[in-house]
Amino acid sequence: MSELQKTHKMFSNPVSWWILNILTTCFIATAIASFTIRSARTSGNVRVLRLGHGLSADHPVHQAMLHMADRLKELSGNTMELQIYPSGMIGSEDECFKQAQNAQIEFAKCSAAVLDGSVPEFQVVGAPFLFRDSDHFWAVMNGEIGKSLLKKIDGLMGICYFDAGARSIYTTKKPIRSAADMKGLKIRTQKSSIAMESMEALGASPTPISWGELYTALSQGTVDAAENNIPSFVTGRHFEVCKYFSFTEHQRVPDVLVMSKKIWESLTPEQQGWIEQAAADANVFQREAWRKSEAANEEIARKAGVEFITVDREQFMELSKPVYEAFPKELRELAERIKEVK
Repeated sequence: MSELQKTHKMFSNPVSWWILNILTTCFIATAIASFTIRSARTSGNVRVLRLGHGLSADHPVHQAMLHMADRLKELSGNTMELQIYPSGMIGSEDECFKQAQNAQIEFAKCSAAVLDGSVPEFQVVGAPFLFRDSDHFWAVMNGEIGKSLLKKIDGLMGICYFDAGARSIYTTKKPIRSAADMKGLKIRTQKSSIAMESMEALGASPTPISWGELYTALSQGTVDAAENNIPSFVTGRHFEVCKYFSFTEHQRVPDVLVMSKKIWESLTPEQQGWIEQAAADANVFQREAWRKSEAANEEIARKAGVEFITVDREQFMELSKPVYEAFPKELRELAERIKEVK
């Protein structure tokens, strides 16, 4: 019997034809998926790059990303395109971060706070009352120290920082007017060791809760308070249940734009340069957009009846000293270097 006859006999059975049809369908589906992925990376002569994040489309960081996309298109002579997916369209912040690590997408945005487990130096950046003010913060982050940290993220290239402002404490019932008011306070923190240690040092009980669940946790009394910047306080609608906002300004934790290291290394030096320049321009754009957003959102909260309270930060700083004392020697030295930056 010839090979052709053997093949015909093999698939003359209806069950065999059914199996063949399934295999054919799977092959076609795989081929289409592969083509789609390649098409997302390259469209004609245009290199397409994708960026996923969890912030809303009206957030200053997203607006800066749009600015970066425009600059990249201009700098590359229309040969590179940045496609941006906000509001968790292609995954949560954590999921986008992992997708970038696995080279499934090119870019993701994350808070520096989530990096302190893999890059210990970011624990220092998130230490309480480390930065004197915004100017000191940016002198550090856009300087030698900040740039060196961007190179230490596992599987990723740190591209630039975005302003996430100063974090302060807001409460549902009990206003924070002095450091003594922190004792026993149930406060939501990020899932960051340094954030939790900072609140413990102040006498509070830190409770890590995801951002998406925080409004409910505040309104139901699961926690008494949270800590964040003013734009997040308003855009998260936390001002509806928290009527006291105390300017502790205990942390300045930036957002970080990261890129898959594998994809970065596949680009030409010229393409890498265009991305770096577009990101640097977006950083400048976003800092100004953030300043305006802070002012506008504070006004919204004031009109909604929120009381903004100025506190004696020295009291809080004194209580926070054990956080620094617990650092290993090399991290304590880094903290001192940061404090000395002019």
